[in-house]
Amino acid sequence: MLAFVILAISCSKNLDTNVVIRDEISTYFKTPDQINGALIDAYNVLQRENIIGPLYILGDIASDDGLKGGETIGDWADIEQYVENRPMAVNSVGGNFWASCYALISKSNLVIDRIDNVADFGGNNALKARYRSEALFLRAFGYSYLAMAYGDVPIITAAVIDYKNIDAKLLNRKPVAELWALVEKDLAAAVPGLATAAQLKADSQLGRISKGAAQALLAKAFMFQRKYDAAQPVLKDLIDNGGYSLQSDYGKVFRQEGEFGNENIFEVNFIKQDGGWGESCEGSVRNVQQMSRDDWGWGFNQPTQDLINDYEPGDPRIIYTVNFSKDQYVSGTEQKNSQNNVYGYHSRKAFLLPSERPSSASCAGTNNIIFRLSDIYLLYAEALIQGNPKNPATALFYLNEVRKRANTTPKIDPERVFQFFTVASNLLPMRTYSTDAQLLNDIWHERRVELAMEGQRYWDLIRTKRTSLLKDYYQNWGVSKGFEVKGDLKGKFYTQWISQLGKDDYPTIPIPQSEIDKSQGNLQQTKGY
Repeated sequence: MLAFVILAISCSKNLDTNVVIRDEISTYFKTPDQINGALIDAYNVLQRENIIGPLYILGDIASDDGLKGGETIGDWADIEQYVENRPMAVNSVGGNFWASCYALISKSNLVIDRIDNVADFGGNNALKARYRSEALFLRAFGYSYLAMAYGDVPIITAAVIDYKNIDAKLLNRKPVAELWALVEKDLAAAVPGLATAAQLKADSQLGRISKGAAQALLAKAFMFQRKYDAAQPVLKDLIDNGGYSLQSDYGKVFRQEGEFGNENIFEVNFIKQDGGWGESCEGSVRNVQQMSRDDWGWGFNQPTQDLINDYEPGDPRIIYTVNFSKDQYVSGTEQKNSQNNVYGYHSRKAFLLPSERPSSASCAGTNNIIFRLSDIYLLYAEALIQGNPKNPATALFYLNEVRKRANTTPKIDPERVFQFFTVASNLLPMRTYSTDAQLLNDIWHERRVELAMEGQRYWDLIRTKRTSLLKDYYQNWGVSKGFEVKGDLKGKFYTQWISQLGKDDYPTIPIPQSEIDKSQGNLQQTKGY
């Protein structure tokens, strides 16, 4: 686990307000250890609830994969706005995500700006390059999600000591193409200086950013922009030379025994902690948020029936993605999920066995996987069909590699003492090629069932121009589906959002009103909000 180091960085406008050594910040960065401490402080932002929550709220709940859940309709009501696709400018989820992304960027900017002030790295230029490269990755990570979620946003690359003194003109929104250009530039510069996964493992530095993580983020940036030709060589090099391999058992990836496994390219590390909240906690709140309210959790992000229906007979991934009512992990204790839940489903991937649960619910010790190899296989397959040169044979190979792994996965979960859902005994058939369109649909299906409840679905629908599926999904809601009927689907915000679905340009969430107010009129709201 990377140690948490408190750094005195004042970002009182929209970032981190903790100030410990603000008066000394300009002279603080003098040694490699101090640079590393500042870098670890940037890493710490990835552990924040305001990063973890929006990743699944936007990625799953805003899509056709997840329902809000919770105790009642009003429980965490701001998520309900994403379920209904009508987020408002005063929504706390969007506001906190914005602030956390800029906190990550601000802390990274300080490292990038001040690292050359350290005269003596003991001749270890590789270490200096690695620290700089890690900061470049973290900045790119923040800007990637800002670009995807908000579109045009301010770009700040200089170190800012006190955001109260920032020139408000710097808060003007820049075209999203400029954000992506910065992301591409930062990641291209970062890749050569980063350690490989094997090097990090040998140095007991698991949890730090690897070359493979930077390549994965760069490839995803290209894919989101539909730059398939640019993505192809990055994905190929990552697959061929990254040193990663698929786990033979899909379920193991999401158990604690699978952490830092050969399939995982980047994961945010957490430690089980019996006490603390927020910044005082090195554990994760993600698990308790998504587990059943009838079993230790808060019941958010519940799988939809629409997702369940997409699994083929014989696909064991369904039982490692979804917990069903009547499942038992402790004999005699059923996994019911009755509160604000029409189906009783909840996320298996966020589930903790009783022995794994901390006494402080917000401090679970399971890592949050950001990138893994099967995701990369399927992105590469897609790029080989969407881009040039086209190579359907190789695309088909990587698609079927993912399906083969599903076939080697046990159909009986070793951690359930009673498994309610019976996986059919047949194996998944290997896909064959008939047309590019058919193969693309097969790849997209595979991405949904392979990566379900991992915060991927919404972004996949946007970048592949399939948000019309969401329009169909919402318009098919009916009274008979109980809690899937949500609010006023003819109101202003729903109409504004739904009008964007199915278009090449993608829907973005509103800029937080608090940031517009602070910008002295320089930051303008997204049209329509």
